[in-house]
Amino acid sequence: MSTENMITLLKYKRWIDAETLATVAGIDEPAYADMRHRMLRLMNHIYVVDAIFKANILGQPHGYTALSTPETPVVAELQTKMAETTDWYIRHVETLQPEDFNARIAFRFVDGGAGAMTAGDMLHHVLFHGTYHRGAVGWLISECGRQAPRDVLTVYLRDHHS
Repeated sequence: MSTENMITLLKYKRWIDAETLATVAGIDEPAYADMRHRMLRLMNHIYVVDAIFKANILGQPHGYTALSTPETPVVAELQTKMAETTDWYIRHVETLQPEDFNARIAFRFVDGGAGAMTAGDMLHHVLFHGTYHRGAVGWLISECGRQAPRDVLTVYLRDHHS
């Protein structure tokens, strides 16, 4: 994977995270309180895992004891945190050389167990993990009678990438 390709995928992630959260913000909260809460929990989980892997890449403790937080952030807070974290990933990848993607990084899982992955595998995990959970959010959005954002790379490339 080239640096340029990874940056494109991270920009796609930033775009679809924002689109998904904007759609969640438009869900009628009183009518769909439980489903909207589940959507925010899932998006928060994506953010927390992104933050954990950022710390892992930096070789720093992440401070999380679970894969989510006890409190559920509001949409605006998640929009800011998710965009800031993905922007960090983009800036970080811009500094990498192709061989850096193969560097193994040791870390601790949230449960305390030892782990090691290449930087490229960590970046791929962040991308694919978010896609998986946004799919569940999209299903919940449709259950609320709304159209979920088209979480597909081809739409992003057509509309936002030259």
